[in-house]
Amino acid sequence: MATNNGVEKKIRHGCRCGDADALRTVVYQLADELYTVALAELASEDQAYAAVIEAWQRMLNALQRWRFAGSLRNRALALLGRVIAEMSEPAGQITETVGTAQEGRSEIQPAPDALVAALTRLTDRMAPAIAEARQRRKHRLRLALAGGLVILGVLIGLGGAFGNRILIARNSQLQFETLQQRIVAAQLRAAVQQAEMELADPTGAQASVREGYQRIGLVLEEIVNAASLQQTSRLRFVKSRIANQNLIQLARQAACQSNGTQREKLMMVVLVLEEVANL
Repeated sequence: MATNNGVEKKIRHGCRCGDADALRTVVYQLADELYTVALAELASEDQAYAAVIEAWQRMLNALQRWRFAGSLRNRALALLGRVIAEMSEPAGQITETVGTAQEGRSEIQPAPDALVAALTRLTDRMAPAIAEARQRRKHRLRLALAGGLVILGVLIGLGGAFGNRILIARNSQLQFETLQQRIVAAQLRAAVQQAEMELADPTGAQASVREGYQRIGLVLEEIVNAASLQQTSRLRFVKSRIANQNLIQLARQAACQSNGTQREKLMMVVLVLEEVANL
Protein backbone atom coordinates (compact mmCIF):
# COMPACT_ATOMS: atom_id res chain seq x y z
CA MET A 1 0.00 0.00 0.00
CA ALA A 2 1.69 3.16 -1.22
CA THR A 3 1.30 5.48 1.76
CA ASN A 4 3.43 6.91 4.52
CA ASN A 5 3.47 5.32 7.96
CA GLY A 6 1.34 8.01 9.59
CA VAL A 7 -1.45 7.77 7.04
CA GLU A 8 -1.28 3.97 7.01
CA LYS A 9 -1.66 3.88 10.81
CA LYS A 10 -4.73 6.12 10.62
CA ILE A 11 -6.27 3.97 7.89
CA ARG A 12 -5.49 0.80 9.84
CA HIS A 13 -7.05 2.27 12.99
CA GLY A 14 -10.11 3.34 11.01
CA CYS A 15 -10.48 -0.18 9.59
CA ARG A 16 -10.25 -1.70 13.07
CA CYS A 17 -12.96 0.75 14.17
CA GLY A 18 -15.25 -0.25 11.29
CA ASP A 19 -14.98 3.13 9.59
CA ALA A 20 -16.54 2.57 6.15
CA ASP A 21 -14.49 5.30 4.48
CA ALA A 22 -11.21 3.81 5.71
CA LEU A 23 -12.27 0.33 4.59
CA ARG A 24 -13.29 1.59 1.16
CA THR A 25 -9.91 3.33 0.87
CA VAL A 26 -8.18 -0.02 1.35
CA VAL A 27 -10.46 -1.60 -1.25
CA TYR A 28 -9.46 1.03 -3.81
CA GLN A 29 -5.77 0.64 -2.94
CA LEU A 30 -5.64 -3.17 -3.02
CA ALA A 31 -8.29 -4.31 -5.52
CA ASP A 32 -5.98 -4.21 -8.56
CA GLU A 33 -3.14 -6.01 -6.78
CA LEU A 34 -5.36 -8.73 -5.32
CA TYR A 35 -7.02 -9.32 -8.68
CA THR A 36 -3.61 -9.52 -10.40
CA VAL A 37 -2.39 -12.23 -8.01
CA ALA A 38 -5.63 -14.23 -8.31
CA LEU A 39 -5.64 -13.94 -12.11
CA ALA A 40 -2.05 -15.23 -12.27
CA GLU A 41 -2.91 -18.37 -10.31
CA LEU A 42 -6.45 -19.32 -11.28
CA ALA A 43 -7.89 -20.66 -14.51
CA SER A 44 -10.42 -17.95 -15.28
CA GLU A 45 -11.41 -14.38 -14.57
CA ASP A 46 -14.53 -15.63 -12.79
CA GLN A 47 -12.41 -17.70 -10.40
CA ALA A 48 -10.11 -14.74 -9.78
CA TYR A 49 -13.16 -12.57 -9.09
CA ALA A 50 -14.55 -15.11 -6.60
CA ALA A 51 -11.17 -15.56 -4.89
CA VAL A 52 -10.75 -11.83 -4.26
CA ILE A 53 -14.28 -11.55 -2.86
CA GLU A 54 -13.67 -14.50 -0.51
CA ALA A 55 -10.29 -13.14 0.61
CA TRP A 56 -11.78 -9.73 1.36
CA GLN A 57 -14.64 -11.37 3.26
CA ARG A 58 -12.07 -13.15 5.44
CA MET A 59 -10.20 -9.87 5.87
CA LEU A 60 -13.34 -8.16 7.15
CA ASN A 61 -13.96 -11.08 9.51
CA ALA A 62 -10.38 -10.88 10.77
CA LEU A 63 -10.83 -7.18 11.57
CA GLN A 64 -13.54 -8.16 14.06
CA ARG A 65 -11.21 -10.32 16.16
CA TRP A 66 -9.18 -9.31 19.20
CA ARG A 67 -5.83 -9.55 17.44
CA PHE A 68 -4.95 -8.31 13.97
CA ALA A 69 -1.23 -8.58 13.22
CA GLY A 70 0.69 -7.15 10.28
CA SER A 71 -0.10 -4.55 7.67
CA LEU A 72 -3.47 -4.48 5.91
CA ARG A 73 -1.83 -5.17 2.54
CA ASN A 74 0.25 -8.16 3.68
CA ARG A 75 -2.69 -9.64 5.60
CA ALA A 76 -4.95 -9.33 2.54
CA LEU A 77 -2.35 -10.96 0.28
CA ALA A 78 -1.78 -13.78 2.79
CA LEU A 79 -5.52 -14.45 3.02
CA LEU A 80 -5.79 -14.41 -0.76
CA GLY A 81 -2.96 -16.96 -0.94
CA ARG A 82 -4.93 -19.30 1.34
CA VAL A 83 -8.08 -18.90 -0.74
CA ILE A 84 -6.19 -19.62 -3.96
CA ALA A 85 -4.55 -22.67 -2.36
CA GLU A 86 -8.01 -24.02 -1.52
CA MET A 87 -9.23 -23.41 -5.06
CA SER A 88 -6.30 -24.67 -7.11
CA GLU A 89 -2.77 -26.01 -7.12
CA PRO A 90 0.21 -26.71 -4.86
CA ALA A 91 0.90 -24.08 -2.23
CA GLY A 92 4.58 -23.64 -3.14
CA GLN A 93 3.91 -21.93 -6.45
CA ILE A 94 1.16 -19.82 -4.93
CA THR A 95 3.43 -18.71 -2.08
CA GLU A 96 5.99 -17.60 -4.68
CA THR A 97 3.39 -15.55 -6.56
CA VAL A 98 2.10 -13.89 -3.38
CA GLY A 99 5.67 -13.18 -2.31
CA THR A 100 6.35 -11.51 -5.64
CA ALA A 101 3.25 -9.34 -5.15
CA GLN A 102 4.28 -8.42 -1.59
CA GLU A 103 7.66 -7.26 -2.89
CA GLY A 104 5.97 -5.16 -5.56
CA ARG A 105 7.53 -7.08 -8.47
CA SER A 106 4.34 -8.18 -10.24
CA GLU A 107 2.76 -6.30 -13.15
CA ILE A 108 -0.58 -4.95 -12.03
CA GLN A 109 -3.79 -5.75 -13.92
CA PRO A 110 -6.72 -3.38 -13.28
CA ALA A 111 -9.58 -4.98 -11.36
CA PRO A 112 -12.95 -4.94 -13.18
CA ASP A 113 -15.31 -2.19 -12.07
CA ALA A 114 -17.87 -4.83 -11.11
CA LEU A 115 -15.36 -6.43 -8.72
CA VAL A 116 -14.52 -3.11 -7.06
CA ALA A 117 -18.24 -2.38 -6.70
CA ALA A 118 -18.85 -5.83 -5.17
CA LEU A 119 -15.98 -5.34 -2.70
CA THR A 120 -17.36 -1.93 -1.76
CA ARG A 121 -20.87 -3.31 -1.17
CA LEU A 122 -19.45 -6.11 0.97
CA THR A 123 -17.42 -3.54 2.92
CA ASP A 124 -20.40 -1.27 3.57
CA ARG A 125 -22.48 -4.25 4.69
CA MET A 126 -19.88 -5.51 7.18
CA ALA A 127 -18.55 -2.19 8.49
CA PRO A 128 -21.23 -1.99 11.23
CA ALA A 129 -20.29 -5.49 12.46
CA ILE A 130 -16.63 -4.46 12.70
CA ALA A 131 -17.62 -1.32 14.62
CA GLU A 132 -19.82 -3.37 16.94
CA ALA A 133 -17.01 -5.88 17.55
CA ARG A 134 -14.70 -3.01 18.52
CA GLN A 135 -17.29 -1.68 20.96
CA ARG A 136 -17.55 -5.14 22.53
CA ARG A 137 -13.78 -5.30 22.93
CA LYS A 138 -13.68 -1.85 24.49
CA HIS A 139 -16.58 -2.73 26.78
CA ARG A 140 -14.89 -5.90 28.05
CA LEU A 141 -11.61 -4.12 28.63
CA ARG A 142 -13.31 -1.28 30.47
CA LEU A 143 -15.28 -3.69 32.63
CA ALA A 144 -12.09 -5.51 33.53
CA LEU A 145 -10.31 -2.25 34.31
CA ALA A 146 -13.25 -0.85 36.25
CA GLY A 147 -13.56 -4.09 38.20
CA GLY A 148 -9.87 -3.94 39.05
CA LEU A 149 -10.20 -0.35 40.24
CA VAL A 150 -13.14 -1.22 42.47
CA ILE A 151 -11.25 -4.13 44.04
CA LEU A 152 -8.20 -1.93 44.53
CA GLY A 153 -10.37 0.72 46.15
CA VAL A 154 -11.75 -1.82 48.62
CA LEU A 155 -8.29 -3.15 49.46
CA ILE A 156 -6.80 0.23 50.24
CA GLY A 157 -9.86 1.40 52.14
CA LEU A 158 -11.15 4.08 49.83
CA GLY A 159 -14.24 5.86 51.02
CA GLY A 160 -17.71 4.88 49.91
CA ALA A 161 -18.35 8.21 48.21
CA PHE A 162 -15.37 7.74 45.89
CA GLY A 163 -16.46 4.21 45.10
CA ASN A 164 -19.96 5.41 44.28
CA ARG A 165 -18.62 7.99 41.86
CA ILE A 166 -16.66 5.29 40.04
CA LEU A 167 -19.74 3.08 39.76
CA ILE A 168 -21.90 5.95 38.51
CA ALA A 169 -19.34 6.90 35.87
CA ARG A 170 -18.96 3.27 34.84
CA ASN A 171 -22.71 2.74 34.59
CA SER A 172 -23.13 5.91 32.54
CA GLN A 173 -20.34 4.89 30.20
CA LEU A 174 -21.80 1.40 29.85
CA GLN A 175 -25.22 2.89 29.10
CA PHE A 176 -23.66 5.13 26.45
CA GLU A 177 -21.83 2.23 24.79
CA THR A 178 -25.02 0.17 24.80
CA LEU A 179 -26.76 3.03 23.02
CA GLN A 180 -24.03 3.09 20.40
CA GLN A 181 -24.35 -0.66 19.84
CA ARG A 182 -28.14 -0.45 19.51
CA ILE A 183 -27.94 2.33 16.93
CA VAL A 184 -25.48 0.31 14.83
CA ALA A 185 -27.09 -3.12 15.26
CA ALA A 186 -30.63 -1.92 14.50
CA GLN A 187 -29.47 0.36 11.66
CA LEU A 188 -31.43 3.25 13.13
CA ARG A 189 -29.78 5.86 10.92
CA ALA A 190 -31.02 3.94 7.88
CA ALA A 191 -34.54 3.86 9.38
CA VAL A 192 -34.55 7.65 9.70
CA GLN A 193 -33.27 8.01 6.14
CA GLN A 194 -36.06 5.70 4.94
CA ALA A 195 -38.65 7.85 6.74
CA GLU A 196 -37.20 10.90 5.00
CA MET A 197 -37.37 9.20 1.59
CA GLU A 198 -41.04 8.30 2.13
CA LEU A 199 -42.14 11.93 2.62
CA ALA A 200 -44.77 12.88 0.06
CA ASP A 201 -43.63 16.49 -0.36
CA PRO A 202 -40.06 16.76 1.03
CA THR A 203 -39.20 20.04 -0.71
CA GLY A 204 -42.55 21.74 -0.14
CA ALA A 205 -44.99 21.44 2.72
CA GLN A 206 -42.87 18.81 4.47
CA ALA A 207 -39.51 20.57 4.06
CA SER A 208 -39.25 21.28 7.79
CA VAL A 209 -40.04 17.64 8.60
CA ARG A 210 -37.33 16.50 6.19
CA GLU A 211 -34.86 18.87 7.85
CA GLY A 212 -35.82 17.43 11.24
CA TYR A 213 -35.17 13.88 10.03
CA GLN A 214 -31.77 14.97 8.78
CA ARG A 215 -31.00 16.47 12.20
CA ILE A 216 -32.00 13.24 13.91
CA GLY A 217 -29.68 11.32 11.57
CA LEU A 218 -26.79 13.65 12.40
CA VAL A 219 -27.40 13.23 16.15
CA LEU A 220 -27.39 9.43 15.81
CA GLU A 221 -24.18 9.62 13.78
CA GLU A 222 -22.48 11.80 16.39
CA ILE A 223 -23.45 9.40 19.16
CA VAL A 224 -22.05 6.41 17.24
CA ASN A 225 -18.81 8.19 16.40
CA ALA A 226 -18.18 9.61 19.88
CA ALA A 227 -15.14 7.98 21.49
CA SER A 228 -16.62 8.05 24.99
CA LEU A 229 -19.15 9.65 27.30
CA GLN A 230 -16.31 11.78 28.69
CA GLN A 231 -16.64 14.13 25.72
CA THR A 232 -18.95 16.17 27.97
CA SER A 233 -19.05 19.41 25.99
CA ARG A 234 -20.03 17.53 22.86
CA LEU A 235 -22.66 15.55 24.75
CA ARG A 236 -24.16 18.76 26.18
CA PHE A 237 -24.38 20.16 22.67
CA VAL A 238 -26.14 17.02 21.40
CA LYS A 239 -28.59 17.06 24.33
CA SER A 240 -29.31 20.73 23.72
CA ARG A 241 -30.10 20.05 20.05
CA ILE A 242 -32.40 17.17 20.94
CA ALA A 243 -34.37 19.44 23.29
CA ASN A 244 -34.35 22.69 21.30
CA GLN A 245 -35.22 21.10 17.98
CA ASN A 246 -37.95 18.80 19.41
CA LEU A 247 -36.28 15.77 17.86
CA ILE A 248 -37.92 13.27 20.25
CA GLN A 249 -41.40 14.51 19.36
CA LEU A 250 -40.56 14.46 15.64
CA ALA A 251 -39.27 10.87 15.84
CA ARG A 252 -42.40 9.82 17.76
CA GLN A 253 -44.65 11.38 15.11
CA ALA A 254 -42.71 9.56 12.39
CA ALA A 255 -43.18 6.26 14.24
CA CYS A 256 -46.92 6.84 14.60
CA GLN A 257 -47.21 7.43 10.85
CA SER A 258 -45.31 4.23 10.01
CA ASN A 259 -46.07 0.56 10.47
CA GLY A 260 -44.41 -2.82 10.82
CA THR A 261 -40.64 -3.02 11.17
CA GLN A 262 -40.20 0.65 10.23
CA ARG A 263 -42.45 1.70 13.13
CA GLU A 264 -40.51 -0.49 15.57
CA LYS A 265 -37.18 0.99 14.50
CA LEU A 266 -38.44 4.56 14.74
CA MET A 267 -39.73 3.84 18.25
CA MET A 268 -36.21 2.62 19.06
CA VAL A 269 -34.94 5.98 17.76
CA VAL A 270 -37.33 7.70 20.19
CA LEU A 271 -36.01 5.63 23.10
CA VAL A 272 -32.39 6.30 22.14
CA LEU A 273 -32.97 10.05 21.97
CA GLU A 274 -34.75 10.00 25.35
CA GLU A 275 -31.88 8.08 26.96
CA VAL A 276 -29.29 10.48 25.53
CA ALA A 277 -31.30 13.43 26.80
CA ASN A 278 -31.27 11.89 30.30
CA LEU A 279 -27.57 10.98 30.45
